[in-house]
Amino acid sequence: VSLLTNPAIKKVYANVMFDVRVQPLIFQDWQVDETNIDDVLVMARLCGRTNARIVDLAGEVGMSAQDAKDMLAEYDVKSMLEIPHSEVSRKCANDAKVTLALYHHFKSQVEALTLSPDYLDVERKVVPILVDMSQRGLAIDQEARAVLEKRMEEDRDFYRNKCKELDFNPGSGMQTGYILAKRGHFLPFTKGKKQLKTDEEMLEIVAETGDEVATWVLGYKRATSILTKYLYPLRDTSRIYTEYGLDTEVGRTKSSDFNMQNIPAANSRVAIDVRHIFIPDTGTFTTGDFSQLHLRFLMYMSGDKEMQRVYYDGKDGGDIHASTMKKIRKPRALAKIINYAVPYGGDPHTLAKQLKTRNLKWCSQLIDEWFDAYPDAAEFLREARRYALKNGKSLPTLFGRQIAVPEVWNKWGKLDTAAMERRGANYPILGSDGEVMKRALIICSSHKLPLAVQVHDSVTCDGDVTFPITELESLAPVPTPVGTDKSERWK
Repeated sequence: VSLLTNPAIKKVYANVMFDVRVQPLIFQDWQVDETNIDDVLVMARLCGRTNARIVDLAGEVGMSAQDAKDMLAEYDVKSMLEIPHSEVSRKCANDAKVTLALYHHFKSQVEALTLSPDYLDVERKVVPILVDMSQRGLAIDQEARAVLEKRMEEDRDFYRNKCKELDFNPGSGMQTGYILAKRGHFLPFTKGKKQLKTDEEMLEIVAETGDEVATWVLGYKRATSILTKYLYPLRDTSRIYTEYGLDTEVGRTKSSDFNMQNIPAANSRVAIDVRHIFIPDTGTFTTGDFSQLHLRFLMYMSGDKEMQRVYYDGKDGGDIHASTMKKIRKPRALAKIINYAVPYGGDPHTLAKQLKTRNLKWCSQLIDEWFDAYPDAAEFLREARRYALKNGKSLPTLFGRQIAVPEVWNKWGKLDTAAMERRGANYPILGSDGEVMKRALIICSSHKLPLAVQVHDSVTCDGDVTFPITELESLAPVPTPVGTDKSERWK
């Protein structure tokens, strides 16, 4: 124990988030220093490995590691507790050897990267913060949950009955595709070529034509999804927990085992507010929300003069969407969609999904108009695409990380250069987003704020608190404005 609690001694993990969560459940009075740690899986990601698991990485140091799933299959059991302890101990000891070897293997590689000096320190410091947030959880208002459940059941039954009038099951993709095709809609086939495509994106496109059948199926699917993903599983539960993690390809935080980052809000795509069923222990949630990070990152990285005039000089009231609206002579709502789609590496196909249209020519024209409006940003995105395809990695993020862009192969066995180019365009932006949000969590934690949830570009505290705005808005080489909001329910 003295070794583990000593901050002068390095603790090396493989998936530290899991270990730090699990160890206190196994050992009584468990204590470990969390200030001097390294995670070889995080190091592997920084060094460009896309398959960051011990079993995938062990070969790099001339060793091997057995996957737990293979071990369970070998003994034909469902739990590691059912395997002889001597065999489990052997596996754990070998995993520890591989982990330490990988640490020394990646240490020099990480040090050679052109990252900011505090890059690994940030990764280390954010781990205990994410663990604390995972263990805090959110309280559930069961009365509000039950009300929403009843409403969703009524919606589901209403749409299902409307579809029954036409003698088809809205839960069947094959039947839905047949009915819509019969009504004159041309639908593409799924990848398996076994039925017509009737996913949510395709249904939205058909619904835009005014066909009420597509609207019924969409309503049925959304109500059913909300019920099965969120409302039914939370019955008779006073509190919900998630598991925050760091092992994403671009370096953003993730939430799993009940993904809090995907719970719909009132302004979400499905326009169903599920978040309101979660309530603060203190009576007040305080949320800090960063403003337009991706567009600001693009402005800074590209040095786009037109975007600088908006953000730095206050042109068009400092409103980038109003500026785009004027430049491309389109409604503000449309300008806003394009503004957010382009930094994600948006091409005509991805923009078409956002706009719920099949008119690729129109979407291509919109992107060309945006590129004409912001020529420096456009050239940066073009160069980012070229660079990724040529070098297999992205241009640097705000803090110097170059994210691996591996080869992507399509279903016909051909190199999907378009997919690689899209990643090359959006990885510097998304990677920078992750870097900023992790630094924001560290700043908030240093001020002892009761962090409860982190979703995309927002941080929510369980309490009536004051965010350290000045620090948060100056944590990156580009200004990162923050707005705050207080509420009695999670928004």
